[in-house]
Amino acid sequence: ATGSRSNGVDFQDIHHQASNGNKTNHYFKYIRCHYSPVCLILSLLALLLLGAGIAAMLVALIGIPKTTITATTAMTTTTTATLKDGDNVLGVALGKGIYRAEKPLGGRYYKFLTTSHPMKLIAQLQLNYTNGNCQYIVSDSSWLTTVTGPLLESSWYGGEEYDARKELIGWDTPTYDYSTWKMADISTIPNPNATYRARQSPSIQPVEEITAISVTDKGHGTYVFDLGVNHAGWPKLSMRGPRGTTVTMRPAELLSSDGTINQETEGTPIYDRYTFSGNGIETYVPIFRYHGFRYLQVENLTYVPQVNDLKSYTLRINNDVTGTFNSSIKLLNDIHKIVNRAVQSNMFSVFTDCPHREKLGWLEQTHLVFPAIQRFFDIQAHGRSIVRRIAEAQLNNGMVPSTAPEYPIFSGGFRDEPNWGNSIILLPLYLYQSYGEKALLEEFYSNMVSWIDYLTSKAKNNIVSYGLGDWFAIDQSTPVGVTGTYGYWMSANGLATIAYALNKIADAQKYSDLTSNISSAFHTTYFNATAHTYATGSQAADVFALEMGAVPITEQQNVIQHLINDIRQRGNHTSTGEVSLPSWFRMLSFYGHDDVVYDFLSRTDSPSYGYVIIHGATSLTEDWDGPAPARGQSLASQNHFSFGAVDEWLMCSLAGIKQAANSIDYRILDIKPAIVGNISHIKVTYRTTRGWIETQWNRAGTTFTLKVMLPYGSIANVYIPGTDATSDYGTLIQVRKTEPMTIFKIESGSYTFKSVINVNTKRN
Repeated sequence: ATGSRSNGVDFQDIHHQASNGNKTNHYFKYIRCHYSPVCLILSLLALLLLGAGIAAMLVALIGIPKTTITATTAMTTTTTATLKDGDNVLGVALGKGIYRAEKPLGGRYYKFLTTSHPMKLIAQLQLNYTNGNCQYIVSDSSWLTTVTGPLLESSWYGGEEYDARKELIGWDTPTYDYSTWKMADISTIPNPNATYRARQSPSIQPVEEITAISVTDKGHGTYVFDLGVNHAGWPKLSMRGPRGTTVTMRPAELLSSDGTINQETEGTPIYDRYTFSGNGIETYVPIFRYHGFRYLQVENLTYVPQVNDLKSYTLRINNDVTGTFNSSIKLLNDIHKIVNRAVQSNMFSVFTDCPHREKLGWLEQTHLVFPAIQRFFDIQAHGRSIVRRIAEAQLNNGMVPSTAPEYPIFSGGFRDEPNWGNSIILLPLYLYQSYGEKALLEEFYSNMVSWIDYLTSKAKNNIVSYGLGDWFAIDQSTPVGVTGTYGYWMSANGLATIAYALNKIADAQKYSDLTSNISSAFHTTYFNATAHTYATGSQAADVFALEMGAVPITEQQNVIQHLINDIRQRGNHTSTGEVSLPSWFRMLSFYGHDDVVYDFLSRTDSPSYGYVIIHGATSLTEDWDGPAPARGQSLASQNHFSFGAVDEWLMCSLAGIKQAANSIDYRILDIKPAIVGNISHIKVTYRTTRGWIETQWNRAGTTFTLKVMLPYGSIANVYIPGTDATSDYGTLIQVRKTEPMTIFKIESGSYTFKSVINVNTKRN
């Protein structure tokens, strides 16, 4: 194998680059080998395409000067199936990705700019022979490179520019003429302090193919395709045109009143442009970036396209699907669908806020919506990799930036926010509780302590009065000190739990005391004894106080009633933002008022999930109004999962599958479905590390039936309404009758429970 080495490789010594320029960099290497298992390790600063029929995608994280990014992720893939006896070529094409954020061609949209960063490659091909020998082919100065090719622009935000007349046909084959290509240059490392690690999460892959459902002629060669659903992915357009003719493709989430695309929600202008080679039907996929879109407007076509000319590949981290939800109420099913679509649309190397205008790893969603995401996807490995990125972004003073990796450096609350930064504690804690990931707690414990120390330095009398507040709340009256102190409390409470898990008894007591002190300070500062509420009386303030344990026992029912009264007075609507919404669901359910939650979820007027659905949303939106602003505000993103905590309620409260207090890795469950509204049946499945859990309940008149399937290694307390409940199958460990419930304790197996209930049964 030409240029091969038989020893290991020090990645620090083999950074290389091709010439600087806007075009794509192509690298290739001849390989002669016998058919054997081959492992390719690549570390790129952009998206990756392997010419030998393998397509993969990676946003790498080599540090950029003037940011907090200090690590890069190496991608490993097996290439054995693509090899043949004789000559082979290893070819790599690089795009800019988020790393090279220079001003794009044609006035395209960009979120931020950096100084020009040449695209670079570090690669190692490992050949394992049947005789036990191992050989390495590494990216060195013998590799050939070119910047001549069809891709003239690959802006991460603004789109691609592709000239098919300049395609290098066969560039990744042994018979190609490379005589005009140049030898690769030895390059320096972008960040001398960068470290390297193997990718720990699944790869980003196409997981679904969508076909357009309609195409509309808008005149003058312009056609608007509708893919039927807002998603993140690659459009794939098959088209034809005279050589040298250029078509422009503009993605969008919404349409304007005249039926053309409206890019107000995602940044403008965003477009891909393609110049025809003139060789019949040509198919184009902009693989070096992805769009968040439903519609694609194609301009300057010379013929009438067919609807099936456009398809789209939805992209995301290929996390396993671990949960399903179905009910007798279409609106509930539709709510779950738009949440699920938004989660998938932002499930990339990190969880992003949106798949278009920012594509950044805003951290608050990672923990606020974790319980909802984790019920439907296996995010153990993905979450582990995100924790490491958060820790790498942490500053020396303990502050955790609101985004990680921190590409643009923001200021004020957009960089330093208690409910964003506390992800350094809450995400590892939730991974431990859900998957038993105890090693993460130990590894990043010092980071957590540094974060708590930082917040403590910002607190005054245990009140933290800075931050972004309850983002996108209907009721804007909640003081910043209320949300900031809640974030402080969540951090302290989480760290106390972690310290106990690690048997750090002194620390556990220290942070438990801090948790109590914060709760007491919150009550002293904000309680209104006359109105039985907190601060301004917002729903957010009430649910925060309840979740923090700040409300005295004698006042709890009064505060709950104040909360419910406000909801009823608003026409059964929430007034919360993304920070308080999870607490809103949890506290109403905890205090036995799932009927209030259901009444809200049944609404189709603003603000509600139903409102955005009836106005055409196919993914969860950034605000409560989606495509149809009802309060004079501008259009927000149509693909955000920040309000996705409803999926936690659907699974944990309505279906009733909840991990018991102090249980780890779903060893013990509480199965306690909420029988509310006019729902006649619910069926959910959920895969834990121990196996699949399934619950299915039906209500016919006064007869209630619950079927439960429990995996080996788990036990559950099953709560059935009424004291006359019976079980038909399985081994019952214990039965306890507590008005108005019968409680069964069960082991693994399948069970059916029945009882007679009141028509208006409400869970208590």
